Amino acid sequence: MNQSDYLRIFKNRISQRGLSLVELMISITIGLLILSALATLFVNQSKTRTELDKSNRLIDNGRYAVEVLSENLRLAGFYGERELIATGVINDPCTTTPTNPSVTEMRDALGLHVAGYDASSVVATIGTPPCGLTSAELKPGSDILVLRRADNTSISAASALSGTHYIQLSNCKYDVATSVIGKTASDFILRERNCTSTSTLPAANVRRFFVQTYFVSPNNIAGDGIPTLKLKELDPAGTGVFIITPLVEGIEYLQVEYGIDGDNNADGVMDDINGDTVVSDGDKDGAADSYVTSCATVECWSNIVSVRLNVIARNIETTAGHTNTNISYTLGQAGTFGPFNDSYKRHVFAQTVRLINRSGQRERP
Repeated sequence: MNQSDYLRIFKNRISQRGLSLVELMISITIGLLILSALATLFVNQSKTRTELDKSNRLIDNGRYAVEVLSENLRLAGFYGERELIATGVINDPCTTTPTNPSVTEMRDALGLHVAGYDASSVVATIGTPPCGLTSAELKPGSDILVLRRADNTSISAASALSGTHYIQLSNCKYDVATSVIGKTASDFILRERNCTSTSTLPAANVRRFFVQTYFVSPNNIAGDGIPTLKLKELDPAGTGVFIITPLVEGIEYLQVEYGIDGDNNADGVMDDINGDTVVSDGDKDGAADSYVTSCATVECWSNIVSVRLNVIARNIETTAGHTNTNISYTLGQAGTFGPFNDSYKRHVFAQTVRLINRSGQRERP
């Protein structure tokens, strides 16, 4: 490049002293368009992320609720080293009257390893709820599920903590009672297998006793409108009273079906597959012959070997632009729930759980 060309270019450069108004307005407009596009992209991504978070919480809550119920159902009916047979009484699962040789209130229902209270439709309520629960504490359309079991760890009778409910089983042929439930060490008088007619020892070990009542409440905290799966159980702190613990938010409906071993026409009445009127042990093989939504007798409840869980989980927050006007959900024999005509997203979870402690004892090679 010669010197004259260089000077001409330099002069052209220094002659540019600013932008015209038109150029400035065009530049600002382009900048605003770019910012607007970026802001729209950011808002859309934020909304998408929020909805993904809601969906993840919905799925997590539903799965967790089913897993909690399933895990405890698998433990239901475990009392220790031997099977207990129902003694013929259906009572309130939240009674705190301990059992001794003369008082049998808690022990009467030991054979009811699983029991329940049925709400037959989306608007149905349970007429006489157990555990002192009121209609304000219960979500219409949701069942109540009761489980009984013992801890899988045993301790010596002398180590029992006062105020805590324990169960003790007898393996001594000289003991009149087969089981006892108590809250003090002096309640536990049952013995092990190698006892004598006059000995007081060896004392049978004891296990922590659990009674768990699961239900769906319309609120987590009073008035918040968040349906929640809750548990009413004997206080783990050993106060000897029942307390309520919220478990999973967003659980809107719980429907339970019970698989009966020995009932072949789904009427809740024990049948004999051999054609006579008495159910024999040969009719019971540990597999469910039919499923019912409730039982009317102790015999029926004591022959439950599996449980079907049907759960509707709901988002805690609404979704803008979503209207649930044409979506319905089927919960087993309870039928169709919805459409709910609101802005909450929902999902159905279903699982069948085998009651190992009850069905396993009936299996035959």
